[in-house]
Amino acid sequence: MKDKLRQGPNAGRTLPAERAQYDDSETGVPVTRLTNDPDADSRHLYFTEPGWYDDGRRVLFRSDRGGTRQLYSVALESGEITQLTDLPDDISGVTRIATEPTALFWCGDRLVALDLETLAVTPLYELPDGYNGSIAAGTADGARVVTALSEELDLERDPADRERWIADRMNAGPRSRVISVPLEGGEPTVHVEDDRWLNHVNASPTRPELVTYSEEGPWEDVDRIWVLNTETDETWNVRSTESDEAVGHEYWLADGETIGYHGWRGSRDDPDAFFGHVRYDGSERNEWPAPDLYTHFHSNTRGLVVGDGTYRGAPFDLLWSWDDENGGYRTPRKLVSHGWSGDDDVHPHSRLSPDGSSVVFDSSNARDGDGNGSDVYVAEIPDDLTELPAFDGL
Repeated sequence: MKDKLRQGPNAGRTLPAERAQYDDSETGVPVTRLTNDPDADSRHLYFTEPGWYDDGRRVLFRSDRGGTRQLYSVALESGEITQLTDLPDDISGVTRIATEPTALFWCGDRLVALDLETLAVTPLYELPDGYNGSIAAGTADGARVVTALSEELDLERDPADRERWIADRMNAGPRSRVISVPLEGGEPTVHVEDDRWLNHVNASPTRPELVTYSEEGPWEDVDRIWVLNTETDETWNVRSTESDEAVGHEYWLADGETIGYHGWRGSRDDPDAFFGHVRYDGSERNEWPAPDLYTHFHSNTRGLVVGDGTYRGAPFDLLWSWDDENGGYRTPRKLVSHGWSGDDDVHPHSRLSPDGSSVVFDSSNARDGDGNGSDVYVAEIPDDLTELPAFDGL
């Protein structure tokens, strides 16, 4: 391991509240903008990651307001912001161990654990030469960190043609591994190793042995969603795709046995979009219509689902509620408007709070529509969803 990783003097500093509260112009829902630094790009954790902590009183977010991308938290009641890391490199791939006051992330080529109470940092693992790391995940028992590594490749990346770069990297078959590292220290265990581009690991929040990882590439060209039993190293594709299907953006529901995702049938230009749930063993698969392929979905239970909407005609978060009587979802309701102008713009990455009472999302409209940055918002969900306007664009 390299020299000891040390926090700088700004770790633990507090910043004044930046929040502003308003009622959404489309739906009337109360919204709180949590960040508002005109010179910074601020984003909550990726939608698969549990960003609420301290019994739901604080939310984690990443921001480059100090010149490098560091981790911060915001107190929901007061709006006060606390800088949690002051490290020499940008941090990336942030997640949190659901059962512990611990965040996990990459700092340069080191996988790091952060104690959210003391702000002590502990390097856990260093990338081997020639490899990149992806978002990590903490197992449900708090004992191990699981992540995917993939070989670096010398491929030209055209910012205007992201899909071509993804296809080229997939076709190159980079050597990849899914590994786990003990939180208490020790050697890593390699669970999967293959000449496929393996990426983003998600850990079941209740089953310590179960994680998902993705086979990366254009979704229509891969069987993306894989489950791994880290105790036995058995691995399987949980939602195989036919030649005209694509699925991805997988996440675990709160029961730790159900996996959510979305996808489409047909072509990208004329998609029959859907979102779905499937049990980790491939059983109990159900799918329902979605507004577009460019979106993300999240749910804690089957009872309530949030979707990003889409920049192609539905620029607001949507809520689906389950109807036991009819055995399906009711017409979705509009929750809150957001700025999202294209696939390269800030994505909302909407996620329900643990108690299902609110949704956190990012929006570029914090820059008065110029799309130059992002801020973090929380929208309150009314008790009666029929108060919200229906979305009839499915």
